[in-house]
Amino acid sequence: MSTSESELLVVLVDLHPVWWADHKLSEVVQSVLVLLNSHLLNNPLNQVAVYGYLNTGVHMLHPTPDSTVTGECKSGKFEGFDQMNTQLVLNVRDIVLGCDEPEPHQAVDGSLLGGALLRALCYCNVVNKAVKSGHTLHSRILVVKGSPDGRGQYMTIMNAIFAAQKNKIAIDSVVLGEESTYLEQASEITGGTYLRVSDHSTLTQYLLSVFLMAIEFRKTFNIPPPNKVDFRAACQCHGTMLDTGFVCSVCMTVYCSFRAICQSCNAHFKLRTAVKKVKKTAGKRKLENGKS
Repeated sequence: MSTSESELLVVLVDLHPVWWADHKLSEVVQSVLVLLNSHLLNNPLNQVAVYGYLNTGVHMLHPTPDSTVTGECKSGKFEGFDQMNTQLVLNVRDIVLGCDEPEPHQAVDGSLLGGALLRALCYCNVVNKAVKSGHTLHSRILVVKGSPDGRGQYMTIMNAIFAAQKNKIAIDSVVLGEESTYLEQASEITGGTYLRVSDHSTLTQYLLSVFLMAIEFRKTFNIPPPNKVDFRAACQCHGTMLDTGFVCSVCMTVYCSFRAICQSCNAHFKLRTAVKKVKKTAGKRKLENGKS
């Protein structure tokens, strides 16, 4: 990467309180901080942004309006890193402590991955518009996900994936829980890397060895091979992959069985009545042909 080029790394961290109740969130946050600091050390023009998303909203962890990063050194340590690390840890703590009531978090299905991807794409667009002429900024998104896929987010996530592909923004995926069909498709379509890390103690090693380098350099390194991606559509009602199904003609939501009312756009359909009319019309045509 030349001196006139830099890279924007946007990290999305899953903060679902129910899933993290059985796992150590602090270890994952520290691993993400190591990746962010290393990314900034690679190029002084590199930029980072971090979003935390859960099942009730998406929160920006860094940078925030009240954050100030200076270039001074303090006790042999770059003060900008210390401020970023402290700010991110405090913001994560405030979000986790704000999830005291478990009922609203268990009622919502999965974290808002679709909303987090859209927020990240909007941020990349804003930063790219502010780039000075003669300078090139490459953007990519890294998703750190623990909770299972949400059944009602298929259309939102797919729209975000195609928007990232159009804007040439790669989506890298690190899955800490069960396999994610959504992120497998996101990484495959946008040219990113999908990786499932079952042992959280090795997360730092994977982040530095696979996701620190830019996309164009990964072809020359021996990284874990990708899994076979299932590109079938997932139904809105159960989240299962379908070979054939019913599609809403208004919003393109996929269902495994006929629905009189679309759950996404509330469009009304009368499939059975239409089938009866077709049968009656066909019967009348046969009678008319017989009489003639």
